[in-house]
Amino acid sequence: MAPSPRTLARRARRQVLRPARLLARAGRASGPEREAVIQAAKAAGAAGAAWLLARWVLHAPQPFLAPYAAVFLVVQVTVYRSVRDAGQQLAVVATGVLLALGVTVLTGSVVVLGLVLVVLVGLLLGRLRVFGEHGQWVAVTALILVGQSGPAASSPVEALVRLAEIGVGAAVGVVVNMLVLPPVYQRDASAALAGVTARIADLLRGMAASLREDQEARSDLAHDWRQRARGLDGEARRARDSVAWARESLRLNPLRRRLRTPSPTAVLVPAADAVVEVAAHVHDLCEAVVDAAEEAAEDEQDQAELDPLFVGSFADLLDHLADALEEIRDDPGALSPHSDRHPPGSAALELMSAVHRDATQRLPGASGEVRAGWSVEGALLNAAQRAVVDLTGRRPGRDRTGDGPE
Repeated sequence: MAPSPRTLARRARRQVLRPARLLARAGRASGPEREAVIQAAKAAGAAGAAWLLARWVLHAPQPFLAPYAAVFLVVQVTVYRSVRDAGQQLAVVATGVLLALGVTVLTGSVVVLGLVLVVLVGLLLGRLRVFGEHGQWVAVTALILVGQSGPAASSPVEALVRLAEIGVGAAVGVVVNMLVLPPVYQRDASAALAGVTARIADLLRGMAASLREDQEARSDLAHDWRQRARGLDGEARRARDSVAWARESLRLNPLRRRLRTPSPTAVLVPAADAVVEVAAHVHDLCEAVVDAAEEAAEDEQDQAELDPLFVGSFADLLDHLADALEEIRDDPGALSPHSDRHPPGSAALELMSAVHRDATQRLPGASGEVRAGWSVEGALLNAAQRAVVDLTGRRPGRDRTGDGPE
């Protein structure tokens, strides 16, 4: 069904007002909106500075490649990426300039043939690994030069001027991004990681409370848990990406020494990796609960009932896992390799060992009785154990008196 005119008008109004709302949010508080405005202002200033510098130093009448290179490097999200991409950008645009020079020498005044050749050859050259993800700009640069200058693009002197423009623009872009409010994303990464960690802990606590109350897997709750776990799995991965950006934003950043917060390399990265793994295991755990609920719904006379003793112990285990995640939320450094503290999941590790011992005593081979719920209990224990291992780096064992865990 097609949207009504009123709906279309409302959508159009939202799109028209979006820039104003972005500016309003940027003015109220720091965040992605303010960062976007700052980067846009820096790019505009770098473009003007690159144009003026190229006119002043090179006396170029239309130095459009200088602001182009400057803007391209300023809009990069980190200082390190600006510096890294400066070399690639120089190689890309320089190749485009040389390609335009060579093609116009061959084709002379036949501009159409020159345009066809630079696009064909430029797109093929752009696939070389040395150009990275910017290879398509080889053809674009050559296309602009041939289309704008025509046969004049065959001048070697003009080509040298264009190459110098690129160098000026790249230098301006890197300097502006490095010295004018260089972006740092540590606060955003910390907030993203703390948020998803807290939500995973809330899910685990809700599951534990429901299991204690019902002593079985309810189908309606189980499917809701699975949906939430699936969303949290993706959210955890996005939080880890934010941590990676935070780590990169400090590389070559002159503000790094003035930051009072610890480096994300030592603090946030181990915590983010652990939370991503735990989120995946929680999703597996919810899948096992859904399977148990569906089996029970299909055949009420042969339900995959869970042992009440197991349910109580497993609910306690989920609470311990939630405690560990909340500890990581409050102090991501708890999982740092340089930390001398016990891992956040130590209590869960000890309880996991006890649950293993109890489960082993109820193995089908130990009593000769095969319970329908055993496979579900095994799947739940397997997922929980992987989460414990990711939080502590240790596997639960039956004997804790030896030299180490099994």
